[in-house]
Amino acid sequence: MLYELYPGISAIYDIPAIYLEKFKAVAIADIHLGFEEYMAEKGVYLPRMQLKKAIEYIEKSLSIVKAETLIIVGDVKHLFDRLGRRESKDLNEFFTYSTKRFSKVILVRGNHDTFVYSISKRYGIELYEKLELENIVFIHGHKDILDNKNFEFIVMAHEHPSISLKDPTTGYSIKFSCFLLTPLKNGLKALVLPAAGLYQSGTPVSTSPESYLSPILKEKALLGDAKPYAIVENDGVYELPILSAIEDLLSIL
Repeated sequence: MLYELYPGISAIYDIPAIYLEKFKAVAIADIHLGFEEYMAEKGVYLPRMQLKKAIEYIEKSLSIVKAETLIIVGDVKHLFDRLGRRESKDLNEFFTYSTKRFSKVILVRGNHDTFVYSISKRYGIELYEKLELENIVFIHGHKDILDNKNFEFIVMAHEHPSISLKDPTTGYSIKFSCFLLTPLKNGLKALVLPAAGLYQSGTPVSTSPESYLSPILKEKALLGDAKPYAIVENDGVYELPILSAIEDLLSIL
């Protein structure tokens, strides 16, 4: 039920999360608690599922792997300008849950993670702009804060990657959340995590730098050689060819 994406780093069945065996850690990203509150302010009322789904993902992960640490690779919350009332309630519930299920919880700050210092401190959650574990560095990816230290692998998020494939005959497309493993021009490799937020369905990956948000992918990624790993619900992860090899099948939905 584990699918190795890189030595020591595995996808966990059909969950948008990875397991780092050496560190006994589960990493997940882009939960975006409070998204329903944000949409309600715009007059769109969505079922409150973000928190429930995130907990389901973690529970399912823990039924498969033994983990002591949870690493949230940014954007645990959604609202930029404040800590919303419902967002605060969801964060308290999520942090209460996660600190009971893990010995250590780490939040790598994303661009949406404003106003989280006090609440994270209350629960003993470690807060980082960049987390380094031996030769692996974790960043959210909304800005390039890499340096020349001796790491060889980057775990990042921010993009909410998905892959949309179209049938060239019918034109019908199907979309999957995916992991994206891409080499960089400096010889490193980056693994982009899919979003755990139920309503963050993802931006289709492509070979065009302009289609990405992160300056790391825009400026440093060798996107033609990037490899997507599609997540198929109740089935697992499927390795696909590099993007340049399936470019004609890629669809922007």
